[in-house]
Amino acid sequence: MAKIRFAHVIDGSNRNPLLYNSIKYSDRERFEYCVITLQPAGELQQQMASLGVRSFSLDYLSRRNAVSALYRLIRYFRKENIQIVQTHLFDASLIALTAAKIVGTPVKVFTGHHSHEVPLHERKFLTFVDGISAKLLSDHSIAPSQQMKDIWISDFGVPPAKIAVVHHGFDLHAWRLAAARPAGLRKRFEIEDKLVLGAVGRLWWVKGFETLIRAFASVSKDRTDIALVIVGGGDTADLQAVIDKERVNERVFLAGRSEEIASEMSEFDVFVHSSLAESFGMVFIEAFALGIPIVSTPVGVAPEIIRDGVTGFLSNGTDRSSIKATLRKMLEVQEDWKKMGRRGSEIANRFDVRLTQAECDKLYIEWLKQT
Repeated sequence: MAKIRFAHVIDGSNRNPLLYNSIKYSDRERFEYCVITLQPAGELQQQMASLGVRSFSLDYLSRRNAVSALYRLIRYFRKENIQIVQTHLFDASLIALTAAKIVGTPVKVFTGHHSHEVPLHERKFLTFVDGISAKLLSDHSIAPSQQMKDIWISDFGVPPAKIAVVHHGFDLHAWRLAAARPAGLRKRFEIEDKLVLGAVGRLWWVKGFETLIRAFASVSKDRTDIALVIVGGGDTADLQAVIDKERVNERVFLAGRSEEIASEMSEFDVFVHSSLAESFGMVFIEAFALGIPIVSTPVGVAPEIIRDGVTGFLSNGTDRSSIKATLRKMLEVQEDWKKMGRRGSEIANRFDVRLTQAECDKLYIEWLKQT
């Protein structure tokens, strides 16, 4: 049986665990992959080489290169008789889906990654671009969470029948092994005897860390036994100013960017997520996989997996009062944290990449049969 010829097209060439694992654990006897990046070759090409998957760059340095990138993709899709094109991120989706439509590629798939943030920016151009890719250029759209699907329907006008919800998959075995390596996070900040609430994410406004710090300052005012650690890269000046203003320098710590996220997260007693929006929220599954209960705003996949008092607590909103109230709820049931963590670990097992990718593979084959 001839293999199904499949091209992934993505903006960046940086290391991409999600794409790497999706290809690694797909049915390689059924699919022959190629990964194409807009940006110059980088770590992603190295990842693909380790899997024996062809990968190349379109050397797309700015949008002035859009026409040449489009032309190269048209030629490649025709020459290689590509049957499925799946795109990721703004520019790659607009260019590659247009090329696939011109060529007549049987299955064109748009993947949601940052569409959840578009309504926050209130930029009509971004909504327009995502809407074109999801509604007009693609045959199918993959949303990583039910919330993302709902946003596409309400904000982008995508027909519900075009959207499949397929959760991200994780190599949980590798993640848990990585977490077993000592990180020394507690020792670094001299909080070995504290209850540690931890957050992970890039330091920018969508993650809501300023609001989290203010909420934590309120609930920790009369407590000396709890600490908040935020792990993530970015400019710390604004957050440090909030820490100074709230006078929580001895209780709130900015750990900076880390290459040992799993091991550092394993030192948290509770995982806290304050984001204003998420397409999925990989950190939820990563925390649950390590048996850590979660406090979160109602974003991404969180409403699908967090049950109040069972695996953690979900706040009513993203504002300070909501987060503060939810933190208080969690702190009041400390005796249940381990039980919540065990239940969360069971939920995480459902997101093993071998299971989620098998679901994806079935969809691809079904969509191809419909053409």
